[in-house]
Amino acid sequence: MGPLVVCDEGGIGANEYEDILYDRLFSLIDDLLEPPKDAETIQVANENTFLFMQDNASCHKAQEVLDFLAEYQVPVIQWPAQSPDLNPIENLWTEFKAAFHKRFMELFNHPSKSLEARYRYAEVLNEVWYTIGQDLVDRLIESMPRRVQAVIEAHGGWIKY
Repeated sequence: MGPLVVCDEGGIGANEYEDILYDRLFSLIDDLLEPPKDAETIQVANENTFLFMQDNASCHKAQEVLDFLAEYQVPVIQWPAQSPDLNPIENLWTEFKAAFHKRFMELFNHPSKSLEARYRYAEVLNEVWYTIGQDLVDRLIESMPRRVQAVIEAHGGWIKY
């Protein structure tokens, strides 16, 4: 599981997304490829083990972003449009947002757009990400055989995921 990148308020475009990829994705890959510091740790990642996953957000599909990823030889999972059943990242965002909202309400007791609340967003987002993130990712990965089987049984039609 990689680090959470908290963006400023509002959406991001292709240029901002490309900057995030350049600043964060490549440093994450470098960290993962760093040789183990002790002889007892096994290195499980190499330059051939990466497959980048993103959804079909418009900034992800912008031609300049696709060209950028191709230039740096970043392999990307291809998702058909309107395919949330087999894209576990959609479930990740849904559960993550719910956990964030719950934790934020515990801290502030009500939705707030105050300056103080906005300063705390990144803090609360990171707290939730690092508290539930890996367990959530593991559960979503483990659900993939069931998802695939359900789609097969539904002949590509709607399933509960």
